[in-house]
Amino acid sequence: MKNLSNSSVSSMSMSKRIVYALLPLAVLLLIDMVPVSRAQSVIPEKSSTVAVADSTPPSDVAHVVATPADSAVSLTWDVATDNVGVKGYKIYYGTKSVNTEGGSYEKGPIDVGNKISYNLMNLSNGTKYYFAVTAYDAAGNESVDYSPEVSATPLHGAADKAGPKVVDAGAVDKSHVRVTFNEAVKIPASHPENAFTIKNTTSNVLLEVKSAMMDASDPSNKTVLLQTANQQAGAPYVLTAGIDVQDTSGNPIVSGTSDTAGFTGTDIVPATQQAVVLQQVQTQTQMQSQQVGGPTFVAVQALDNTHVQVVFNEPVVLKTNPSENFIIVEQQINSNALNVNGGTLSADGKTVVLATDPMKAIGYNLVAVDVADAQGNTINAENSATTFNGVAGSSTQVMTQQAGQPAADTIPPEDVTNFTAATVKQLIATLNWTRSLNSAGDLAKYVLYMSTDGKTFGAGINVDPTANTFDVTNILPGVKYW
Repeated sequence: MKNLSNSSVSSMSMSKRIVYALLPLAVLLLIDMVPVSRAQSVIPEKSSTVAVADSTPPSDVAHVVATPADSAVSLTWDVATDNVGVKGYKIYYGTKSVNTEGGSYEKGPIDVGNKISYNLMNLSNGTKYYFAVTAYDAAGNESVDYSPEVSATPLHGAADKAGPKVVDAGAVDKSHVRVTFNEAVKIPASHPENAFTIKNTTSNVLLEVKSAMMDASDPSNKTVLLQTANQQAGAPYVLTAGIDVQDTSGNPIVSGTSDTAGFTGTDIVPATQQAVVLQQVQTQTQMQSQQVGGPTFVAVQALDNTHVQVVFNEPVVLKTNPSENFIIVEQQINSNALNVNGGTLSADGKTVVLATDPMKAIGYNLVAVDVADAQGNTINAENSATTFNGVAGSSTQVMTQQAGQPAADTIPPEDVTNFTAATVKQLIATLNWTRSLNSAGDLAKYVLYMSTDGKTFGAGINVDPTANTFDVTNILPGVKYW
């Protein structure tokens, strides 16, 4: 059992106060200058040699400060002194104050080593704790008295200085990923998707994150739902959350292992997409086909194993990305979707050639969504679904056809996405991007342009159309490049 601190009513403590009171002013000033700043976390030992006759304990620990946090309390204190050298410190604590001579704390001691700060974790929020610290030397001598007692009450969100951590990430379906954090988080109000990156660790290709929102099904606000481009089933991915993700106290996530999580890609079709397909296919089989304004199908056929030709009875108007106008699923298993990666419209506006993932030699259902004619009449629900047989085998380059002749190619390839530049090291900048969808199958090359002012770009560097990375060499240190 330790004695009380200098604030105790013991005769020893009283005599210490009298001695200090009689010291000259110059000595008092010198004493005030002895403590080391609390920012110092590890105190070097004065000596590793212990005298055989060392029986002098270190001085009492002074200026203990307790700062509450969520289920934790952070303690700091000043350096103690010893005739040979302080070896370390011990923390005593409990839920009852030690206010009598010879009393002891319920918990401890915790030997924290030669440090002047320590975080006590797994405490109960709303419970008041009392703390005291002692010092000990290499000979095992410990401070005679406890330090002056301090107290703190941990509270949820109190003095929160720690950023959030990624706990888990998982594929909900082939185009959605759920991210779980260890506490409630906030995401940017503008373009929150930019706060997250997902990379295929096998191919080193980034998976596009299209949108990000708080998971409405989680009232604790610890989960975020991401909409992504279609994942590769079975592929390993790693998700990284950026510093724009913050907790409710405004602490940003800290870069390192706590901001990442791995997950495996899936080919599960989103539930909403399945519902649309099933409803429209069932409608087609239950009702008679009839034209009530709007376009109708004339013919649908597979041109090869990655292209489907859809012919309408009149010119049609599609979305900017024609792949959003069509859904294709297997006839036998409606939950198995065939990804539509893009599409091209013929000159007369009646024929659409869709680029897809490789097909199987089985029957498929095709559903048109929001396909309209020039007058704005959308395809009727009863006529919006049809069937065709898939083709297996190697794909060939397919061009939109009209009257048996190739149409003039006036459609450029889709843009590359997720274009990033890695940190410059050893005068090399590594650039990465997600390849163009290349729906038309005629991508010839990528062209890389570089500038030192962001306005004037030099001659382009031709890059192989199969590439998704490029190393720029011989760049100058200290120069910013675009």
